[in-house]
Amino acid sequence: MSEVKIKAVVLDSFNYEENDKIITVYSKEFGKLSFIALGANKPSSKNNYSLNLFSVANFEIFKSRKAQSISKLKTGALINDNFKITKSYNNYLFASIISSVILQEDLFYNKDPKWFDMLQEAIKNINDEINPFSNMVWFLFYSLKNFGGNWELKKCYRCNKPSKIYRRFDLNNFGLVCPNCIYENEEEQDFEFIKYLQRMDNNTFFTIQKFSINVSYEIIISKLILGYYLNELGIYSFPIKEILKKEVYNENTFWEYSHRVLTNSSI
Repeated sequence: MSEVKIKAVVLDSFNYEENDKIITVYSKEFGKLSFIALGANKPSSKNNYSLNLFSVANFEIFKSRKAQSISKLKTGALINDNFKITKSYNNYLFASIISSVILQEDLFYNKDPKWFDMLQEAIKNINDEINPFSNMVWFLFYSLKNFGGNWELKKCYRCNKPSKIYRRFDLNNFGLVCPNCIYENEEEQDFEFIKYLQRMDNNTFFTIQKFSINVSYEIIISKLILGYYLNELGIYSFPIKEILKKEVYNENTFWEYSHRVLTNSSI
């Protein structure tokens, strides 16, 4: 094992034997990795504060040669505890959804400094009550490609051609529909919703933060993207299943709500 320094976000922490912990982090330098923190549960441990869930810290570790093997912690120095997340159940769910999808996917054993910055910013914003719900939605949206997912927002998904105008976003197939491809039984959607999706697609996690938020659109997008991770990408996440139990996502009312919002009419 070689001794290295990393900056990382704590994604998971569980007790191991009597006094130790196994910690999983996403680091800027190496991507996702796990290490054992010997004696972390002892009252005298100096590393305790840096090991809490959602903390950002600088760690010195004896790194295993294999990415999926357990490394060993030497020291941890807390940067930000993000402790306020635990004071709100909703915010805790938002942050837990983000951590859970990373924990599920092996590709995150590869490093991606830009993606680390996005993760760190999302957790910070949720902790600081800066559009916490939207930060979860945006994080999942801008992580789609990391998981091999794709929403077609640059051309019509039916004819595979770009268009200056689109009539709707297919909520079941996750793609824009141009005027030539809309079916007779399909209603046109509010153009502002189309622009809202295109604006997300044309920005980054960091630049989208400066735009105004439409809560109704965000609710619809969140339902779609949470379901996409579960059903299309096969990401199992207990926090996602938990948030989808909320009344706003109830299958009996969601599609009626979406229709009303996106067509400015009632069924």
